[in-house]
Amino acid sequence: MAHSASLLRLRTSFWYLPSFYGAFAFFLAIGTLLLDNYLLSSMDAENQIPAIFLSDINLSQTILSSIASSLLTMTTITFSTILVVLTTYLSEFSPRALQNFITDHSTQRVLGIFTAGFIYCIILLLFLKETTEEQLFLVPTFAVAIAILCLIVFVFFIQHVTTWIQVSNLLHNITVETMDCMEELFEESDASIHDAPWDDWESQEISTKEPVTIMSKEPGYVQYIDVDALVKEAYDSDCIVRVERQQGDYINEHTPLLSVWSGKKMDKDSLRALITVSIARAPLEDVEFGIRKVNEIGVRALSSGINDPSTAVHCIEQLGTLLSKLASMQGPQPYFNDKYRNLRVIVKTPEFFDYLDIAFSPIIRYGKTDIDVITSIIHVLKIISDHSPEFRKESIWKYTKHTIESIKDEIYFELEKERLNRCLKELCFSLGHGKEFERVWI
Repeated sequence: MAHSASLLRLRTSFWYLPSFYGAFAFFLAIGTLLLDNYLLSSMDAENQIPAIFLSDINLSQTILSSIASSLLTMTTITFSTILVVLTTYLSEFSPRALQNFITDHSTQRVLGIFTAGFIYCIILLLFLKETTEEQLFLVPTFAVAIAILCLIVFVFFIQHVTTWIQVSNLLHNITVETMDCMEELFEESDASIHDAPWDDWESQEISTKEPVTIMSKEPGYVQYIDVDALVKEAYDSDCIVRVERQQGDYINEHTPLLSVWSGKKMDKDSLRALITVSIARAPLEDVEFGIRKVNEIGVRALSSGINDPSTAVHCIEQLGTLLSKLASMQGPQPYFNDKYRNLRVIVKTPEFFDYLDIAFSPIIRYGKTDIDVITSIIHVLKIISDHSPEFRKESIWKYTKHTIESIKDEIYFELEKERLNRCLKELCFSLGHGKEFERVWI
């Protein structure tokens, strides 16, 4: 799993695909030259290949240099366009949303194709300058085909940017990415070897023995917890490990990271290495991070500089989609056992109320004067309730009371109060607290 996470981080790096395409273009140029020499080495080749596809040394160099300079210009325009998009994301959306555009494979492929086309032409120019003028070449035809391909890709990139810069598409992409993360993370939790209760000896060991605390050695965000490797390491060392931090938490040096109950000497560095710490938070198996990105876009839309409550309402609706799916799932398990069903690893997991608080509280704080924002949150809570099993509804009811408490001092018009109370009544009956509606209404 750690290897898969490292591979995923490599593939989402901005330089990965352009570097791969550039290396491929280098070998393609060499292969094209060898093919050119092979085809034109025979006496009948020039008669069999139409003359329109063949060029002498001067024409070949002119074509290749023109294409190379054009592709370099297109690459420069592409970089400039990307910088404009990044500036827009920083000023109007969220700095955390930059990752979604930068790591998008379509953006990386466009840069990769332009880089590959430029390298292809430069390599051909390098080798063509040593040939004689009497020889004819087929490689400029391949270069022209690549130039046409790059032009098509450039048109696609313009359309791609105009799509990505729309906030509705950005929110949709973040939502889909986070939902995929939910399915992967919670499916892995369900497939792991875990049991909720533990045996008597395990309970006695945890309650009576003092654990050994393993501290972190560097500051940063907990980016990845390799639970499977922790279970294996705990089994080999015959110990029980409790992870003291959740994925996405920020830690300092000498922050308690792990608590270990063991009667043997253990390798602290081996256990510590199974928790990846990075200077930046990453979306790898981090559902909370995806929720925060949508939330931040909504909060930014409510600021006085932007003042776009419609975008905030759209963010609330996307958060409702995420939390509805999350409410219908079992959620991550805190206990993981070895193959002999002995408890080995305990992981802290957030409650459903915590997700509700992370998603909506900042929006309520900055948008409680806007009735559209508040009614949207109440309406979305009702949708989440309709998709939730009974054990989730108490958390939603608790958060509903918190929401009403947050806005009780606000002044609304009578029609706004009627609209809000109508939504609130539907929510109360959906949660099974219809009798308490009169106690909480505005």
